[in-house]
Amino acid sequence: MDIWRMNRRQFAAVTTSSVAGGAFGLLSIGTAAERRPLAERPQASDHSLVTITGSPRERGRVYGRRFSVAIREFLDTQIYADFAKEKAKRDELLRYAGACLKPIRQLSTELIDELEGMAEGSGLRLEEHVLITLHEELWHRGDIPSVDHCTAVAVGPPATCDGHTYVGESWDWFAQLYGKSQMLLWKRADGPSVIGYSYPGLWTGAGMNSAGIALCWTSAFDKSIPGPAVGVPSYALISHLLYQPTLEAVEEEAKRARQAGWFTFVMADGKGRLLNIEGSPERMATEWGRVTMARVYYGTREMTRTPVGQPIECHPQCARMRELLEGAKGHIDLAAIKRFFADHETRWICKHFGSIDAMVFDTTARQAHVTRGPGCLAQWKSFSFEESGHPDKSEDTDKGVSPP
Repeated sequence: MDIWRMNRRQFAAVTTSSVAGGAFGLLSIGTAAERRPLAERPQASDHSLVTITGSPRERGRVYGRRFSVAIREFLDTQIYADFAKEKAKRDELLRYAGACLKPIRQLSTELIDELEGMAEGSGLRLEEHVLITLHEELWHRGDIPSVDHCTAVAVGPPATCDGHTYVGESWDWFAQLYGKSQMLLWKRADGPSVIGYSYPGLWTGAGMNSAGIALCWTSAFDKSIPGPAVGVPSYALISHLLYQPTLEAVEEEAKRARQAGWFTFVMADGKGRLLNIEGSPERMATEWGRVTMARVYYGTREMTRTPVGQPIECHPQCARMRELLEGAKGHIDLAAIKRFFADHETRWICKHFGSIDAMVFDTTARQAHVTRGPGCLAQWKSFSFEESGHPDKSEDTDKGVSPP
């Protein structure tokens, strides 16, 4: 059976076991039963910063070598075990990943050089590295459980009292991946460097560049589209957009890309300008904003298919974030946004076990703030572009911030 021609019920049969057994807390998020004591969380060290330098291929090679064991584990447990237990299906997935190389190359030879370097460093096939970056698209192939997901937000002056602009999100994902995220400082000589929130093989899951542009995001889905396209994986597109020097360049590159899947990106720069980019395998919409923006799934009129004159419905989680933003308008600072990501009212923004981490990027000060664990745990650490480390060493940063 060709998995790229499966109907939704057939594909769900392939993924049911992984959803039921691996996505702890996802199928019943929002119930009182999920508020297990935070002390029951597994032990995980605070985030550290690993600096990767060199040409694109050198960066990829160093990254692949440095995280080779973790990348192989992610590929085996999060890709093959969930989506391709049989060799025939694995071969189909690798052919799909190979087909995505052409649109990636058309968008950015730098991305190709990095991916080829990763393959050289890790010893995996190039197609396997591309397949990891297709994790979001693979997950969206099946019936999506009715769950609350990440909450992404951007806010700038005059809503902020300190004149800064912030972009942040709660990273709500599979509980078994708790403690697997890593902060990277991806140093580039030919463009802005990037501080990225990463997972093995997903070297930029969200982040901010040295030009003051930050990107956070949430999943999105359009049930009218049967499956992902041959195109640029969402995670690869995130990296490419954060390599851009201006939001105008970001918008131009996003429109030029032939995307593989679904996403809603919330972005801002240090000048307080906000940009929302929403995509599916068939279309893309961009929307500029001011002051505040919150997203959980699609929020533009085009992608929600909301007629002019009618209000755009938003997810209850998004409505709660907008309520928090509106109530604190003019008094929002870093501490306030941290409190927002610790919120447990109505449909939780902070989901305890369902929230892997939370992050806030200060695009004005060029600082990244990230928790290990949910926002309510308040284990925040700070990172900046001035910090550096050896490419093959992880350097802990001692500069922290107090919990709100």
